[in-house]
Amino acid sequence: MSTGGMHAGTPQLSGPALGAVRHRGSHIQIIAAAGSGKTEVVAQRVVNLLAENVPPESIVAFTFTERAASELKNRIDHRVEERLGTDAVDRMTGLYVGTIHGFCFRFLQQRVPRYETYDVLDDNQLTAFLSREATHLAIRQLDSKDRVFAAIKAFRESVDVVENELLEPGDMPDPFASVLRAYYETLDRYRFLTYGQQVVRTVRELERTELATEVHAQLRHLIVDEYQDVNPAQERLIELLAGPQVELCVVGDDDQAIYQWRGSDVSNIVAFPSRYESVATFEITTNRRSRPQIIEVANQFAGTIPGRIDKTMDADRPSHPGPEPEVVTWSAPLESEEAGWIANMILDLVDQGARFSDIAVLVRSRAAYPQLLEQFTAFDIPVQPGGRTGMFAQPEAQALGRTFCWLTDLEWRGAYGQGSKVTDDAMFAEIDRKSVV
Repeated sequence: MSTGGMHAGTPQLSGPALGAVRHRGSHIQIIAAAGSGKTEVVAQRVVNLLAENVPPESIVAFTFTERAASELKNRIDHRVEERLGTDAVDRMTGLYVGTIHGFCFRFLQQRVPRYETYDVLDDNQLTAFLSREATHLAIRQLDSKDRVFAAIKAFRESVDVVENELLEPGDMPDPFASVLRAYYETLDRYRFLTYGQQVVRTVRELERTELATEVHAQLRHLIVDEYQDVNPAQERLIELLAGPQVELCVVGDDDQAIYQWRGSDVSNIVAFPSRYESVATFEITTNRRSRPQIIEVANQFAGTIPGRIDKTMDADRPSHPGPEPEVVTWSAPLESEEAGWIANMILDLVDQGARFSDIAVLVRSRAAYPQLLEQFTAFDIPVQPGGRTGMFAQPEAQALGRTFCWLTDLEWRGAYGQGSKVTDDAMFAEIDRKSVV
């Protein structure tokens, strides 16, 4: 992919990237390495379809997150304006670019009358809802120590499995089955949907022939980004949408599958050509984001992943000019020692001219936060932790947490587990539950 273009500002694609944009007549699998410009490829494919007078309402593009949807929408708008003019942008209202959950909610509200007045609970609202309804649902029985928030956590994890795997609720064992049945009945009574239920109920509706026929009469092109991270329920949705006249385009990289702990199934993209007929595959393997040494290490690591698609990521940027290595591996027997080594390395980088704001620390889970934050505090390293997990464990928030518990007649210890502090999710859920809203 070069930086020039036949339209002002539009990169001119070549090779497999251009082939992926222009291909028609069958399903298509785009294997896109990290930093390979897949957003540009997807955007130009959409614009090419519009330039061929494909109706905007016959194109659906799924992204994994709202942020990715916003980026893709903006890219498509710019490319359409550059190639087809400003008026064409105004005629794109029927084009859907967004998350699978957003599509499902719109589908249910527009095509199934009973869902017209339903609303969606986000994760925090769902925890608050379960807290409020805990007695009615008899949810405490799911925890051996009769702890409400421990029971809610266990229940939500089990519900995620049921919904992500499209399991039959009636096949679940008691007491979980009885709580689950009461939970779904209560959601319906209040006209609420959860993220998981949006997908499950859309799947069930599309399994009705008449609704599937309506959708297939209009839909012609379905594009799915980050396909390696879809779960079985989402894959079933995609399968139902991909009717006889729909060209399915999946985009992703099996080496970048990171959501298997949330139910995603990497075999969806690995085995795609064997599960769908007439699949054309395009591999876009040049990484324009990272330097060669980083890509070399990434390739070595990827080669150890069993059952992956055989491929090698290529470099485009020049090597680092200095003698310092770009990738250093190190381990320690204790988490505290590892955190201390990371803190010292950060201080070394700052001494060499780096700014604290130039440095990021990625961790496998939020459970790694406490040791790192302790070391950063000891060495006066300023840090902004991602998310809010652990916020109420910080000294600055202790007074707020204890004051809230005193005002609402809650125990700071004990109510959320033997010898444990109130967790952030529990604290915010209780705030929601006790609020007027």
